[in-house]
Amino acid sequence: MKKKGIHEFLTRKHMLPHDYEVFHFLNTDLPFLYLHHHDFYECYLYMSGDVTYLIEGKSYNLQLGDIVLINTRELHQAIVNSMKIPYERIVLWINKSFLQGLSTPEIDLTLCFESLAKKNVIRADIENQQNIKTQLNKLLSLENYKVPGKTLLYKAYIIELAIYLNNLAFNDKSHLDITVQKNHLIEGIIEYINNHIDEDITLDELSKESYLSKFHLSREFSKHTGTTIHRYIVQKKLILAKELILKDYPINSVYKQAGFGDYSNFFRSFKNEYGVTPKQFYNIMVASNLNKSP
Repeated sequence: MKKKGIHEFLTRKHMLPHDYEVFHFLNTDLPFLYLHHHDFYECYLYMSGDVTYLIEGKSYNLQLGDIVLINTRELHQAIVNSMKIPYERIVLWINKSFLQGLSTPEIDLTLCFESLAKKNVIRADIENQQNIKTQLNKLLSLENYKVPGKTLLYKAYIIELAIYLNNLAFNDKSHLDITVQKNHLIEGIIEYINNHIDEDITLDELSKESYLSKFHLSREFSKHTGTTIHRYIVQKKLILAKELILKDYPINSVYKQAGFGDYSNFFRSFKNEYGVTPKQFYNIMVASNLNKSP
């Protein structure tokens, strides 16, 4: 029997046409979770389990109360090491343009997701953990809220939450020690890929850049990122392509700007990854922003 207030785990990686969605998950069994990204911001409060979180080639061994922040360009994956302890977390999805709209000239609420100086995992003290949990629980409590004022409430709650997150993200004194497993070689390769994502990047080129054989490089990359070099590059190119599409660049020219060799390859890769064509994606996102509701 499902515990009250717990949501059924869902595999969809897209938002419904809302400003935000919030879930409280508690799982004792899960399918394999693949490396992926979202077209929205994700804030994740880790509550229990035995989980390692992969984000852009870095591996984080999560502890109770850790706060994970993911932007729209970051590939990430939860690896459940054991189900002996139930995997519990509260997950908040926030529409990117919605959070931008809540920002003011005095404070950009998106910085905790977008700043180059931001951290993906925040390990705060008990008081700050409780503040974040309280705000998330306020949003969860609105799920069945039927009286007038819901829109004002959720906006207020998200503004307050985002202010807390930004204060934590850029206050070094608030951070406790976090063990991050990373490989400087793979970090360098990922940085190279991201800096040249609009170009045709080959394994030969990366092998030369890293001074490693193609076999050794491929093995090390998969070990530290959870995916192949080819798939990582394709996913990053598709992320760039989606950003360009949403900026109203012509779809028949986006493939060149995203570094795909030809349109058919781009179209096929896009459809295989997202289940829709580039044009369908654009129409869905436009409709979503026009029809947002809590």
